Amino acid sequence: MNADDCSYMVDTAVMFFDYIRIEGWFHSPTDILVEVELRDAAIAGVYGTIGLPHAGVQDSLGPDLGFRLQTILDASRRTENLQLVFRTRNGKTIEVMVLDLCIERKKEFPGPYLLDEFIERVGKMEHARLLDIGGRARSGIDRRGMFPRAQSIVLDILPGEGVDVVGDAHAMSKLFPPNSFDAIFSVSVFEHILMPWVVAREMASLLRLGGLGYVSTHQTIGMHDQPWDFWRFSDTAWYGLFNKNTGFEILGRAIDHPQYIVPHFWTPEQRDSVERATGYLSSNVMVRKISEPAPGWEPVELAGLLDTAYPDKDEPPPVWIEKHRQKFPRD
Repeated sequence: MNADDCSYMVDTAVMFFDYIRIEGWFHSPTDILVEVELRDAAIAGVYGTIGLPHAGVQDSLGPDLGFRLQTILDASRRTENLQLVFRTRNGKTIEVMVLDLCIERKKEFPGPYLLDEFIERVGKMEHARLLDIGGRARSGIDRRGMFPRAQSIVLDILPGEGVDVVGDAHAMSKLFPPNSFDAIFSVSVFEHILMPWVVAREMASLLRLGGLGYVSTHQTIGMHDQPWDFWRFSDTAWYGLFNKNTGFEILGRAIDHPQYIVPHFWTPEQRDSVERATGYLSSNVMVRKISEPAPGWEPVELAGLLDTAYPDKDEPPPVWIEKHRQKFPRD
């Protein structure tokens, strides 16, 4: 962001329980940052540092432009009204909401641009048929409005609002004719698919030659909808699912929304690796069908493979855990 001949941005703005940590950079070609303050009535006290090395802007703007703030909130209050206050040697004071800086920083994430590209390409198709895998409006979100020119068909394993066909993605070719869709779309579903390589082949069976696919799922997120939470995907994992053998080429991929990975139980030898590690909430890929898939994977019926059903909850711990505790007691 820019104001009064100054530019600044946050790289990290973490609120974790009552702890806040904010890191970023500040630059002015004619001035020098002398103080940064975090302002809010709920703050108990702030520890701040300026003049830190910042590799992201060192080559373009100069050295030692980074800053860091850490604080503890009053445990009885939570706030989204945090404000950064920058003060410079020449007497400038710049105030900006931390939430606004977060919104501005997220504009640089690549995932939304990849989705925009997919939406634009589908919008240019004449009389497009689009299949939404797992598009039940479970969170009140109906994504069919994203494709106003397409005939959208929603497939889900459960009946519900907006669902046109109830069925399993592992056996879509039993539900629809081959080469019957121009585009296939799926958001926050692939982590719940037991054998995503089978579904990738099923997608190729249903897409017309040159048809497009878009999948968005997670690389780092807490377990959810258990016991049907099976996978996490890096941005390079997509090469294992969408390749010439499954009938695809990858047009674009992206991971964004970085996450810290913090263990519930601190282990001294883990500290450095945990603080340097980064996970990503979102992993996205856009693909195009270039050929028919190679033989080898046929539609799969999950009923003979799993003894649970989506969305079963509160799965009991395995029996072997109690046997293990009895065999190896820990005082």
